[in-house]
Amino acid sequence: MNLTLDPGSHDYPDVMEQYLEDGIATTARFNRKGTMLAVGCNDGRVGIWDFETRVQAQTLLHHVQSVTSLSWSRSGRWLVSSSLDGSVVVWDVAAGEAHKVLNFDGAVMSAQIHPRKSNLLVVCPLTSASFLVDTAEHDPVKARRVIPVDDTGKAAASDAAAGRGAKAAVVTAFTHKGEKLYSGDSKGKILVIDTVTLKVEDSIQVCSGTGSAIKGIVFSQRGDFFIVNAADKNLRVYCTDGNVPEHKFQDLVNRVQWKACTFSSNSDYVVAGSALEANHQIYIWDREKGNLVKMLEGPKDGLMDMCWHPARPILASVTQYGVVVWSVNYTENWSAFAPDFKELEENVEYVEREDEFDDVEEMVSQAKRERVDEEAEVDILTADIVHFGSSDEEGFSDEELVHLPTVPIEDAEQQSAELQAEEGKKEEAAGKKKASSKKSGGRAAAAAVVAAGGGG
Repeated sequence: MNLTLDPGSHDYPDVMEQYLEDGIATTARFNRKGTMLAVGCNDGRVGIWDFETRVQAQTLLHHVQSVTSLSWSRSGRWLVSSSLDGSVVVWDVAAGEAHKVLNFDGAVMSAQIHPRKSNLLVVCPLTSASFLVDTAEHDPVKARRVIPVDDTGKAAASDAAAGRGAKAAVVTAFTHKGEKLYSGDSKGKILVIDTVTLKVEDSIQVCSGTGSAIKGIVFSQRGDFFIVNAADKNLRVYCTDGNVPEHKFQDLVNRVQWKACTFSSNSDYVVAGSALEANHQIYIWDREKGNLVKMLEGPKDGLMDMCWHPARPILASVTQYGVVVWSVNYTENWSAFAPDFKELEENVEYVEREDEFDDVEEMVSQAKRERVDEEAEVDILTADIVHFGSSDEEGFSDEELVHLPTVPIEDAEQQSAELQAEEGKKEEAAGKKKASSKKSGGRAAAAAVVAAGGGG
């Protein structure tokens, strides 16, 4: 491993910024704009963090065992979680409620939502073939379609029913736009499957021999590259339109297995976390050059999962006791703005020249420029569209959930004052009612006396 030390600026994290504690965490995922972070826990909870304020804004409860995966919809309004209890839940994030609950036989290792169609899911159970699930389909037969597990297009239904799972896909993932499915098996082969017809269009033999199972397939945000994490301790980076790996990444010294891997937001870096239980080691490679640029060492807890922020050089790595946030250690460099700027170690007395600020012509020209700038119209209503990951926005609704809606909480003193005022109004109204009843009773008695005197 050749470690490159770049004294200049870089766009990858190098320091531990913060630690988000949320019980025993197992997995985490950012939404498309990176404003919210979903964290799955060992006890089945799913916490939604507001990443701008670093405060947990919501807790989703349904699973009774460990959460194995999380996946956001493109709009950020739906979140899919899978669990070892065999359930897959589609959450309405804004409402904080379970919108759809799917139950499977045995533990579910992963579930991913379609990048464009929020009603389609790919579910990977532990002991059976993967399923393409349509949550909008009412017919139970059409709602769950078995994904093929070999080149002939056959699904190992008998093996799945028997619970053996020898031919079952280990992992299945959507491509960038969801047009294809990449399904990896325990023999080191990846099948490229059409999402609509579920026909096998191509196959990639990643590795062979013992210990060649495909453990993970991760696509870059723009969809031009994907990483294959295999059990032979190698990470292979492929171009989406090719079957030959562009680079192989491994730890030649320690020969470790990789627990999780991902791309940076601009696909310039490949990131992977060691599977050693007692070490929290993260490796960052330059994807194009293939060299190691940074190695991060976190707390003495094993790494469970990781995810890169979709727009900033921030990495979130999951430990047993929370989420570690890694970021860039920025240093102030004022000379970048003013080349003649000099940093002083202590205050220096400066004597102003008599004619230093007497340039009248410059002052007049500056005033003219300011008047011209003031006369220019400034558009404060039109917002520029910011694309995250890609510039293709076809068929995408503008109703995107960026932040969770909050309900203002009144201060305790204000609440007590309002209660006292309301009670005072009630007492005043009751007093007026009582006084009016006494007054009307006195008038009735006086009228009765007058009537009795007249009768006498």
